[in-house]
Amino acid sequence: MADEEDKDEEEERKSLYTSPIANPIITDKLLDRALKLLKKAVSEKKTKRGVPECTKALRKGMKGICFLAGDIYPMDVFAHVPILCEEKGVYYCFVGSRYVLGGACQTKRPVSLVMVMEPESTATYSKTYEQVLAGIKAVHPYM
Repeated sequence: MADEEDKDEEEERKSLYTSPIANPIITDKLLDRALKLLKKAVSEKKTKRGVPECTKALRKGMKGICFLAGDIYPMDVFAHVPILCEEKGVYYCFVGSRYVLGGACQTKRPVSLVMVMEPESTATYSKTYEQVLAGIKAVHPYM
């Protein structure tokens, strides 16, 4: 009984806050594809996780897709990342919760920012990467 109440409280806490800069937030089919892409990229170790690691990769000019959590507070933690992505020509999008990103990255901890590196021609996730990139291009208002 207590476990069910704890789960309900946790679900409620997860969906309470959305950052005002969280645009575009992906949902539905595109979100499912993005999470599938994350799982495949993590298995091939082609991801950068966390704000410092992703910022370093962006400054070095690495290409890929950035997935940011939309519920990070305070937003100053990664407010510079969307601007940096736009300057470097890297597509980015927001996912509703950091817990969803953490689950897709196969960690027990919540993740605020994940960058999936651009696949090589032999990568198993290249087709999924192209589908997600096309979806993000369609919904992205700034790029």
